[in-house]
Amino acid sequence: MSVTDDIKARIDIVDLVGQYTPLKKAGRNYKALCPFHSEKTPSFVVFPDSQSWRCFGACGEGGDIFSFVMKHEGWDFAETLRVLADQAGVELEPITPQQTESREAVDRLRHLLAEVAHFFHQHLLTEESASHARAYVEKRGLSAEIVQQFEIGYAPDGWEVTLNTFLERGYTRDEMVRTGLLVVKDEGGVYDRFRDRLMIPIRDGRGNMAGFGARGLTSEATPKYLNSPQNDLFDKSSLLFGLDRARRSIREKETAVIVEGYMDVIQAHQAGFTNVVAQMGTALTEPQLRLLARYANRLILALDPDTAGQSATERSREVFERDAAATASEMLDEGQTSLETMEREHRVKLSAEFDAAGMMRYENSLGFDLRVAVLPQGYDPDDLIREAPSAWAELIDSAVHFVEYSIRTATQRDDIDDPRVKSQVIEDLTPIINGIADSVMRAHYRQRLARVLKIAENILFPQDLSVGNRSPKSKPGRGRFKSSTSLAAAPMSLPTDATLNPTLSREAFCLAALIQYPRLVYQINRVLAEYLDREALIRINPMLENIEVWPDLDVLAPYVIDSDFAHPEHRQIFWAWNDALNQDAVEPVSYLLETLDPLARSRVESWLDQPLYALLRNITPPKARFTDERAHEGAMQGLFDLRQKRLEDQLQELLFVVSDLDDGGNSLTVHVYGDTIRILTVARHLMREVRGRLSASKKSRSPNQRLRTG
Repeated sequence: MSVTDDIKARIDIVDLVGQYTPLKKAGRNYKALCPFHSEKTPSFVVFPDSQSWRCFGACGEGGDIFSFVMKHEGWDFAETLRVLADQAGVELEPITPQQTESREAVDRLRHLLAEVAHFFHQHLLTEESASHARAYVEKRGLSAEIVQQFEIGYAPDGWEVTLNTFLERGYTRDEMVRTGLLVVKDEGGVYDRFRDRLMIPIRDGRGNMAGFGARGLTSEATPKYLNSPQNDLFDKSSLLFGLDRARRSIREKETAVIVEGYMDVIQAHQAGFTNVVAQMGTALTEPQLRLLARYANRLILALDPDTAGQSATERSREVFERDAAATASEMLDEGQTSLETMEREHRVKLSAEFDAAGMMRYENSLGFDLRVAVLPQGYDPDDLIREAPSAWAELIDSAVHFVEYSIRTATQRDDIDDPRVKSQVIEDLTPIINGIADSVMRAHYRQRLARVLKIAENILFPQDLSVGNRSPKSKPGRGRFKSSTSLAAAPMSLPTDATLNPTLSREAFCLAALIQYPRLVYQINRVLAEYLDREALIRINPMLENIEVWPDLDVLAPYVIDSDFAHPEHRQIFWAWNDALNQDAVEPVSYLLETLDPLARSRVESWLDQPLYALLRNITPPKARFTDERAHEGAMQGLFDLRQKRLEDQLQELLFVVSDLDDGGNSLTVHVYGDTIRILTVARHLMREVRGRLSASKKSRSPNQRLRTG
């Protein structure tokens, strides 16, 4: 039993609500004037059997003891949980001193970086020694406003300026080493890492300082670009420069444009193209892609001509080699015996993730429309945006699909008629095309490649290699890789209270899906708005048009709401997730985890660490593995099932209330209840209709399309 369930078992809702408002017995239930709005006729009902309450009047809300106290007192869930736990005699798990100490240490390092960024920024603006840096900024065409927005600065030309300045401000040498501000000498001394450089603060998606990108200002500066070293705060594989400022625009446009340089991003934002971010390394990484998937359904890679002429594997080779060696060394330290074997295996894994076929797989799994825009010869985004902003806009608008780009790149060569060249092109491109999830797109690009190479399609793509039609004995061709990071990873154990009953399991699954697929909530909201719209209800029953005052029932809300979840912890998680999506200061998942109490945070972390199908194991065979399409479908169906169940329950509750009325059924209350019953009955019809359509859509696809088994 969870803590919340234990509390609910010890506190009777009739006793609790009776402390706030007088209750009168009405048959099996209790009624009262609603404590949340002014009324003369009782519309507030408490149901002892289900330990729930509902207002059938102006509020239209309902819930359990947690939602009642939260609404009445204006408390958040954490405060309500503490008060009710104390009242029920239930002990809550406290945050450990170690956890508090660790968080405070990280916060202090971030404050240090923020102060250093401000120090560099003020140096750029005011110090005479920074005049050449200001001249460089002016030469790049950056306005004073954009310099301030990105807090661009200048690191003084000295070996211990930063060290001495922040020692005086109370920070330690160790803290400055940990944040990468200092370099440790072999003999143990330290010196400033950044000297005589233009400083560009790098923040994570939440806007927290993570490190710096530094550009040399003289021809002798080596290297020209210098970043903060890898550390606890600065992980370039999971950072995207400018995301903290671009996130809102990306979400609104549902499109993210990725460039390669900090100045490209800054120049784009200055020109009003605010959905532009930059990758931190020479290749996109899985964490970066998953981060963008929370905000965008279209991702455009803006590449210069030289970069565009290389394959994703070629661009990433240096990163693969370096990362493979480092990871192999770590594995060796942990007890692995063969450095060569470990390095080779890790390199293969990385290549599988991020060659062209790997990128195609991520387009499928993350729901991206992945496109490429190739800049004119001799231009980078910074130059093009400054000289011709309209040309940049046209370039982005005309970006081609990643597969089309791959076909053009591979076939635009003088020796394409050479049979051996054709064979190599086929070997490179067929895995990419076979990896396309959408059957229409897959067929289109098969035909496209066959026309370009002047080879019959059935020769290029034999039937036994078709996606979804391979026999169990057939071996995947070169370039077909299994994802080691998909949502269908090896199952993990669930908290026992998550599987108490199918409804709670379905709630957990739906919430986990909404968190892992942030855009899913907007898709579901569009469908709910279509079917629960007042006009849609009236089309089914024109008599409803005569109702003068429509009840404000939450079950008719045209979007997903907290009441769709029965479990109080689930409602708390949904509240926090909704807040996370509607703010821009913090990356949503991090915001969610930071704002939840320890118990709920532990629950969400367990959801993120296991495959979605495990959360539905009460109603799905344990060996079934969800495709990403099935996860979307399952969440859509699940949330509609939860809403339909609530609607059925409310309709049944209302019928009980009417049957228990002690005024002979002649009051205004009965008239209002009659209108509500008619509306709910029509809404139930529509919900059943949309649920039937969802089921029909599921049945229309083949078993291979619906589920992977293994």
